[in-house]
This record gives sequence, structure tokens and C-alpha cells, in this order.
Amino acid sequence: MKAYFRYQKGYLYEEHGAWYVRYRQRVPQEDGSSKLKHISKHLGRSKDFSNIFAVERCRASFMQTVNQDRLSTNSRITLTAFVEGLYLPWTKEERRASTSTGHRQIWINHLRDRVGELRLREFRTVDASRMLRAVAKEKDLTKTTLQHIKSVLSTIFTYAKNEGALDGTNPVDGVLIPWNAREPGETHAYDLGQVLQILDLLPLLAKSLIATAAFAGLRRGELRGLEWTDYTGTELRINRSMWRSVVSLPKTRASRDSVPIIPALAEILDAYRRSTGNPELGFVFRSSDGLPISLDKVARRVIRPALEGIHLPWHGWHAFRRGLASNLYAMGAPDKVVQRILRHSRPHVTKERYIILRCLIAPCSKRRRRCRNGSKN
Repeated sequence: MKAYFRYQKGYLYEEHGAWYVRYRQRVPQEDGSSKLKHISKHLGRSKDFSNIFAVERCRASFMQTVNQDRLSTNSRITLTAFVEGLYLPWTKEERRASTSTGHRQIWINHLRDRVGELRLREFRTVDASRMLRAVAKEKDLTKTTLQHIKSVLSTIFTYAKNEGALDGTNPVDGVLIPWNAREPGETHAYDLGQVLQILDLLPLLAKSLIATAAFAGLRRGELRGLEWTDYTGTELRINRSMWRSVVSLPKTRASRDSVPIIPALAEILDAYRRSTGNPELGFVFRSSDGLPISLDKVARRVIRPALEGIHLPWHGWHAFRRGLASNLYAMGAPDKVVQRILRHSRPHVTKERYIILRCLIAPCSKRRRRCRNGSKN
């Protein structure tokens, strides 16, 4: 018999100056049976919540407890029921929207049809290993993609352990990526000469986007989430990231920081601001309706056609961040400025990359002396 588990989100409603959530619960009867009934839980007075988002957080926290209690009594739950009934809804509540969507896509595209009715507690390391080998063989995926699939599967079982649905070790630990899987493709980075060449080709909006990505190292979501209140003329405060229509905090704690602006970028941003009427508020890079601009459309309609004219391939927005350290050094930026712009959580990461880069760029006599002296200038 299939073990079934349905994640309850609960129905949120306001009544008599208070917020409640209604959910289903089996209530024991006098004859020993149980009956499914609707239960309402008082979350608090309306005036105790600052906004609807605070109410939603309270509801989500309470319903997570309800679902955990139901899960602990269902030890025969299948892996599919657990993932679709509890894990994926949990990622939607607790993880970034892009992360949640990515895990859902990996589950649907690569895992769901391969687990069948296998119960969560019966899943073994050999099952995960066979699954990855089958996926690699049928879909010709790279080792990097297979590592992502393994990571999602491992996180599912880590969450199951945390919720009491699984005891013992994580069965995905120790699973090997197939040795004959395809190697990942080469990553690309634009050097300073290419960046300057690209900037000369573009109209002001696209030019400002490229310059901010290339000289401030902003990621796609950070570019779209940037507002004029974040720009002081000398720095950018990275306060938010936007994925599709979802606004969230930047990717990591280290990413939530201010980025110093080099003069070349400030000049471009100031010119772009003047061209849009010197706005004080709103998104920096926005469409005519005031919403964040679509980077894919800008790349497709403006940037790629311009690059085709000079036979320069488009490697995507992240290629500008990959070449950031070398380009900043080539422009004469100090060590501390490079570290702040890259927003590395550990200083040695920036320094190691900076030293390697310096050895590659420095004249031969200086290069030999620096290599002999290690990291000393």
C-alpha cells in the first residue's frame, strides 16, 4: 500500500480583530477510530502584526510544526510522497525562489520517474549510484550537472533526517559521479580590452548595465534589484536581488555589502541618470512601466547584434564578473578596493587571485622576482 503524505499550507483568515489558520487534523473518536476535522489555530491579534508578510511567516512556522508531527507518525512514506508533500513546499517557504525552482526542476526532470514507489527509509546508496549512472547515460549530462543532481538528492535526505523521517546516515553520502560522464565546457571571462570594446559599441542603457557588471561585479539578480537610493556616487549598496518577479536578499551574507565605484563606472552611471531625468527613487535599470528591465531581452535585442558585428561571442552576464579581478588590477585599482568589489567573505581568496594575476601581467623581470619571493611585492 502506498504511503501518502500531503503537505498542508493552511487557510489563513482574519476574524474579530485576530488572525487564524485553519487546517485538517485527525481526531480520535470514542470507538477507537479517527475522524478528519477542520481545526482553527489563533495566531495573534491583528494589531500585533506589522503587515501581512509577518502573518504569513507566523502561519508558515506553525504549519511546519503541524506537518512535522504528521510526518513522524508515517514511517512508511514513499520518497515521492515526502519530496512532493513536504520537501518541495519547504524549499518554497525557506529557500530563495531561484533555489526552490531549481530543486523542483531537477526532481521533475531527472529523479521523480526513477524512484517509483520506493520508500524513503528503504533508499540505499546503491539506488542513488544507479540513478546517477542511468541519468548520465541517457541524457549525456556533464559532471557538473550530475553533481547538482546529487546535491539535491542529498539535501532531500538531510532534510528528512532533520524532520525525523529518516535515521542513520544519509544514503547519498559517498555516491560517486560516473567517471566517464562528459566534462563541463570551458568557462569564459571578458578581459579589459574586450570590455572597453563592448562599451564603445552600445547605447547608454546597455552600456551602463555592462559597465556595472564588469566594474562592480554585480550578479544578474543584483543588477535588476539595484535602486537609485543604493547609489551614492562613490559606492553601490547591495541590498536586494531580484529573480523574475521575486525580491530577496543577495546571495550570501558577504554579498550584502557596499561596493566602491571606480571613476570610469561613476561617469557612465551619472550620464545614464541624467538621460533618464535624474530620478531619486525607483529601479536603476527599468523598463517603461517602471519594473526591472529584462536582461535577457537587452542581451538578445541590443548586445548580441552589436557583438556579432565585431565577431565577439556573447558569453553571458557572469563572464564580466569572472574577469573582474584582472580588469580592476589592469585599471590600477588598489588591493583593498578589489577585495571590497569582489565581496569575498575571506580576504585570502581575493589576495591569492590578485597575486596570480599580478604574476601574469607584470613585466618579466618583476615577474621573476615576485615569483621567487612568493606573495611579497
